[in-house]
Amino acid sequence: MTTPYATLLRVIERYLHPEHYADMEMLQDAVKNTEGEMMRVFKEELRVVMRDPGVLPEGALAEAAEYEDGSERKFLDRLWRELYGDEPV
Repeated sequence: MTTPYATLLRVIERYLHPEHYADMEMLQDAVKNTEGEMMRVFKEELRVVMRDPGVLPEGALAEAAEYEDGSERKFLDRLWRELYGDEPV
C-alpha cells in the first residue's frame, strides 16, 4: 500500500529533515531546475495539501520535516511562499 502523498513527504524529508544534509535552498534549486515528474507531482500534491492538510496521515508532515513553525498550516504556507512566491495555490 502506498502512503498518501508519498512524493510530497519524500521530497520534504529529503530536503528539510534536519538529519539530512540538505536545506531549503537546495529544494528551491531542485524546484527551479527540475522539470521531471517527481517535482511536478510534488507541486501537485503540495497544492492539495495546502487546501486541506487533513488529507495527510496524522503526524506525517511533522515527521518528514520536524518543522518549528507551530502548525502544519504555517509550515505549508511558508513552504509554498519560499518555493513558489506569489504564485496562486
